[in-house]
Amino acid sequence: MLALKHPQAAFATFWYLLSRIIQMIARDLFHLRVSGLERLPQRGPFILCSNHQSYIDPVILVSVLPKEIALNTFAVGTSEIFGEGFMRRLARWLRVIVVDPDANLVPAMRAGAFGLKHGRVLILYPEGERSIDGTPRIFKKGAAILSIHMQVPIVPIAIEGFCEAWPRGKSFFQKISSLRMVFADPISPPPESEASEPVYEKLTAELKARIVAMWEELRRTG
Repeated sequence: MLALKHPQAAFATFWYLLSRIIQMIARDLFHLRVSGLERLPQRGPFILCSNHQSYIDPVILVSVLPKEIALNTFAVGTSEIFGEGFMRRLARWLRVIVVDPDANLVPAMRAGAFGLKHGRVLILYPEGERSIDGTPRIFKKGAAILSIHMQVPIVPIAIEGFCEAWPRGKSFFQKISSLRMVFADPISPPPESEASEPVYEKLTAELKARIVAMWEELRRTG
């Protein structure tokens, strides 16, 4: 977690500039359309939650964020992907906290809380895995738990077209598809004093309902 407490400015600047190049490519080649960025809080901490369709989801997401937010994001990844060698170093540069996928959720939750406590913006995919066909799957309650106990808002995000570009199970891009992304108004958590399983479930249901509604609208409008 040192990368969050002591970020390397040179690497942060490099990855930010690279993300702007990625955004230009996505807008030109994949006709990326983004709406709702004005709804983002001006500063952290908060949680960005999106449906999950492809490996490229977080890359495109960071590429469209305002500079102050993009430089302040972090995520939690598994040691299966970021376990050793270059990928381990890459995780540090990208501010990905690596956890053991075979452990329970406690290490990931602690990592998320640590970053939020230090004013960071957490990118979290509530489904926990990429959708097989692009349809939103079951949402886990991790985002709700962190939101309530850390008293930070959740920004719902819906994406569409990413599954067609790079489907789950494929090793690389499959087609040039139109990518769409929309940001909703932040969801404020209930007081921490109300924390309970039913409250976690209610907030998770609200988050999913907002994301699914936006995703369905993206599908209708093309």
